[in-house]
Amino acid sequence: MHAVHALIFAYLAMQALAPAPLSAREAFPAGSICHTSDKKSVGVEVRAVDAAGWSCKGAEFDWEAERHFIRFDFEDGRWAGEPPRFIEFDRHPFGKLTITALGREGGHATRVYGFKDTQLGTSSLKSIVELPRLDEPTEAMVMVLDDGYWPEALVQGELVTEPSVRSTAGVIHLFAALLCGLLLAPMIFDFVFFRALRESFPLFHALFCVMASLQTAAVSGLLPLVSGLTYEAELIITYLSLDMLVIATILFALNFIEPRYLTRRHRQILFGITALTLVNGLATTLFPAAFGLWLDHVYFGALLIILTAYFTVLGQAQRGGSKMAPYLIFGFAPLASIVLFQLTSVYVPSLRIDFDETWPQNFALLFEVVATALAVAQRFMTLRRERDKALNAARDLEVLSELDELTGLLNRRALEARYPLLVRQGFHAMAVVDLDQFKSINDLYGHPVGDRVIRSAAWALSPGDEEDMIAFRIGGEEFLLLLRGKDAAQKAEGRRKAVTARIMAEVDEVQFPVTASMGYLDFAAIATLPEASFENLYAHGDRLLYAAKCAGRNRTFSEKLEDLEPNPASPRSVAA
Repeated sequence: MHAVHALIFAYLAMQALAPAPLSAREAFPAGSICHTSDKKSVGVEVRAVDAAGWSCKGAEFDWEAERHFIRFDFEDGRWAGEPPRFIEFDRHPFGKLTITALGREGGHATRVYGFKDTQLGTSSLKSIVELPRLDEPTEAMVMVLDDGYWPEALVQGELVTEPSVRSTAGVIHLFAALLCGLLLAPMIFDFVFFRALRESFPLFHALFCVMASLQTAAVSGLLPLVSGLTYEAELIITYLSLDMLVIATILFALNFIEPRYLTRRHRQILFGITALTLVNGLATTLFPAAFGLWLDHVYFGALLIILTAYFTVLGQAQRGGSKMAPYLIFGFAPLASIVLFQLTSVYVPSLRIDFDETWPQNFALLFEVVATALAVAQRFMTLRRERDKALNAARDLEVLSELDELTGLLNRRALEARYPLLVRQGFHAMAVVDLDQFKSINDLYGHPVGDRVIRSAAWALSPGDEEDMIAFRIGGEEFLLLLRGKDAAQKAEGRRKAVTARIMAEVDEVQFPVTASMGYLDFAAIATLPEASFENLYAHGDRLLYAAKCAGRNRTFSEKLEDLEPNPASPRSVAA
């Protein structure tokens, strides 16, 4: 009995000496956001009831600690009535996130998330998780982050009653998919232009379109939504796709700007910043630990050098007269502005603004794709006009090369090139014409007079508006006529006789009639035979001409070929 009394007395004494727990606890400021760090063995029930050791200012954490606590107080402020249902925060990998809702009446509810359980926000840089709910008024929401690299993101997170996007593909993701399609669309024209021009710049523009679409899909949350990529793979794609589109932009400019406006030094600079972009992207993406806290400083510092060199080269090309450089400067300017804004935030933290550049960047990429696509179309039209101009010039030169300089008639080269087509068009008669005793004209009156005689003969033989006859100067004082129609022989003979009259009327120095001899062939019967080549028929016509010369000149010897075994030794004279 005495022992029982002793135990009761001892218990009462201990209660009297022990401090009252509620009165000794330090209260959390109403509506505050407080945080602390501790060991993994310390739980919510120990940390969440006493504000001692918590910081309710700023977002500085002990990164070496194993566990981080963040407490949102709802006793005052906007959440005093209806508590929030979601929290949206910057997306960073973590091991486990435990969220506990504490009720004013002592109740509590807990939800646990792994990194893969979080929902994507408005971009791949944002995460959303649903908060636990209570059937009683909520006093506070306590979050415990284990193995998390950026607990500050939770302190800076935004509590909302409705998420900015749905848990499945929402309007924002559909819009991102549409934007990706728009970014890829110019590739169709790029490949068409490449096949037409065989220039490399459409391929670099296509590469830019692919990288821009991949970058948009990555930062907009579309890529992780439709793929099972790890967060690390997402980051690599996000970072390297940006660097690759910058490389594509530089190489596009290198091959797109008119060559006469890019000096050798300009090309060296563009090649140099292309290499720098690649090295900078690979090093900072694949080996971030090597740079530590200076990672962003190194990356954006290199980008500043790259952008400065790029715009300097294009500016000089524009001042030199390049019509393509303004398209590239104007198109790349919005994206460069966003990069410079990020760079300023890195190097001047005091100017840092909480700004999500995801969608401004997406629209900047679309702007660049449209601007450069217009530039490609303009360059295509320019090159097409230049090529057409060159082709026309080549055709003009070809025409000139087929004309005899002295007479303006077609020459032998034109005859041999056009002969097969002319035969198919029905020109089945050939007349070989030669001026008689032309050497004596040169000897008596000189070559200038001889040239005038040849020109006069050519004008006499020229078909004019006659569609069924074509005249060629074979060489020297020799000509050839190709004819078609039933009256081909009469036309050829009329032209031969006209030679004498024309020369007498136009060349006063020559005191005697200048006549012409002709060998005439009608080869309609054998025109389709393979052996009826121009060489064989011309040789036959030349033999007829020679026979006419031997028979006294100023006459025509003709023959209608039935086969290729003519008898030029006994020609038939049709004109004396």
